Amino acid sequence: MARGETAAGLLSLTKTAPKTDCDFDPDAWDRGEQRLLAASGIGRVVLSRLPAMGATKLPVSDGTAPLWRAVIDLPQDTSKEALGALHALGVRGVRFDLDTPGRDSLDPLLTFADRIVPFGWHVEIKLGATGAARALAKAEWRLMQFPLAVCFSGVGNHRQERHAEAFEFVLSMMQLGRYWLKLSGDDLAQPQLKLWDEPPPLARALQAVRKDRLIWGSGKRPDGDGTYLASSLAMLEKCVPNPGDRELVLTDNPTTLYGFDNGNG
Repeated sequence: MARGETAAGLLSLTKTAPKTDCDFDPDAWDRGEQRLLAASGIGRVVLSRLPAMGATKLPVSDGTAPLWRAVIDLPQDTSKEALGALHALGVRGVRFDLDTPGRDSLDPLLTFADRIVPFGWHVEIKLGATGAARALAKAEWRLMQFPLAVCFSGVGNHRQERHAEAFEFVLSMMQLGRYWLKLSGDDLAQPQLKLWDEPPPLARALQAVRKDRLIWGSGKRPDGDGTYLASSLAMLEKCVPNPGDRELVLTDNPTTLYGFDNGNG
């Protein structure tokens, strides 16, 4: 140890923000399965809804509660007071599902977006339906008008060749810097794909995109599968092999998008 250095000082220099699961199963969270997080080295999570009352303080194995944020469906009450209360609870974004019947226009979301700009939230646009990415491409002008960050999710259905053109549009938007992509659940690979198989087509497509606009989440956990989280992380490692890129995906990018404080939540 060099002169003038202390053990505490060295620890502070090496301390880094924890890894983040940006789509941890909220039902698993409510059941108190945070031990899965500790086993995989994950200290922060993002949930697709607010957790059940009392579930937020359930401990992981080392006795500390992992830090969490939430992305929710469009709330009914959009007053400044209601949005402020949601922000205090941990909400950092709203989700707009293009799969929902009648939601083929971004106009309602664009109108709502102005209300959440002061809170630093983002908008998540889910593209699960096979025609959603094509609908999004047709709304490119509206998409460019959003005054905040936009994150695309649900891209697993767009791995097939017949949807390649629409998916290329999503990837091209990422290159602009204000648009993000969340990889979740089986987006990277079909559930039956093994780690020794060839990387899926989406993984190959990711090689050319901005890694500073990618985030990852484990998604809905299959019942009784205690290895799902570790397997999802292993597949991410295969699809994003560079350690520096994975640090962006698991640590730095979630800190930016979800408003985590570096190392402290």
